[in-house]
Amino acid sequence: MAGEMLYDQPEGAWTTALLRVFASLGVEDHACRQLLARSTHAGWLTRVRDGRAVRWTLDVRGRELVEEGMRRSDAYLSDDRTWDRHWLVLYVNVPQNRRTTRKRLYGGLDWLGFGNPVPGIWVTPHSERAPALTRLIESLELEETSFAVSGRTVELGLTESELVARAWDFTELEVAYQRFLQMDDERPDPRSPDDVMTAYLELLNLQQRFMRRDPQLPVALQPAWVGREAAARFRARRGQWARAAHRRFRELVAESAPRTPDRV
Repeated sequence: MAGEMLYDQPEGAWTTALLRVFASLGVEDHACRQLLARSTHAGWLTRVRDGRAVRWTLDVRGRELVEEGMRRSDAYLSDDRTWDRHWLVLYVNVPQNRRTTRKRLYGGLDWLGFGNPVPGIWVTPHSERAPALTRLIESLELEETSFAVSGRTVELGLTESELVARAWDFTELEVAYQRFLQMDDERPDPRSPDDVMTAYLELLNLQQRFMRRDPQLPVALQPAWVGREAAARFRARRGQWARAAHRRFRELVAESAPRTPDRV
C-alpha cells in the first residue's frame, strides 16, 4: 500500500518517515523494520545509506510490481465491464510433493481472477491476462504439466452461467462488500492531513484485499453485483483523498530528512 507513495517519490523515503506512516496504521517499529528488510531481500526495495541515515527506494522489481498493481487497480475501479466473450482456460497438474508450489499457484491464479469449476481446470473471462499467466506458470516451473487455451465456449455441457456458479463462490465476498459499504457510510470524514493519509492508505489496503478475492466478472456474466457499487465507492474516496494523502507523505519525508542519526 505504501508502494504507490514511493512510486511518486523517486528519491525514496527516510526510515523515520516510513516508521511514522506505518505507526499511523497500527504497525509497530520492529514489524516495520522487518517488513523493510524482507522487501529488500525480495528485490522490491533498495536500501540507500546517506551518512548514518537510510532511505528506501523502489527497486526495478518493486516498480514493476507497483505498476502492475496500478494497472489492475485502474481495471478494478473502471465502470467498463465490456467483454469479447473469450475465456482463458488453464489445465495444470501440480505433483503431490510440491505443496508450496501448489499454494503459490492458487494464490497467483486468485490474483489473476481464475475460478476452478472442476479439478485441474481453471477459467477466467480475462483472456488478456494470458501473458501474466505464462509468467506465473514459468516462475513455478510447471510448463511440463500445464497448457492453456483461449476462445469462446460452444453449446455443449455447462452454460456460462452454470460455469460461473461452479467456478466461484461469492457468498462471503458479497457479505464483506456489504459490510464495507455500511462502514464507509457510517465513518466520519478524516479532517487532519495525517488522518487523510491514514484513511487513504487503509483504503488502498482494503481495495487490494478485495481485488484478490473478486474476479471482476463482466456484466454479461454477473449482471447484479455489489462489487461494482463498492468499486465506485473506492473510486470516489480515492478521488477525495489521493492528492492530500500524497502531499502529506511528501511532507513527512521532508520533515524526516536526517538532522540526527537515523538507525535501522
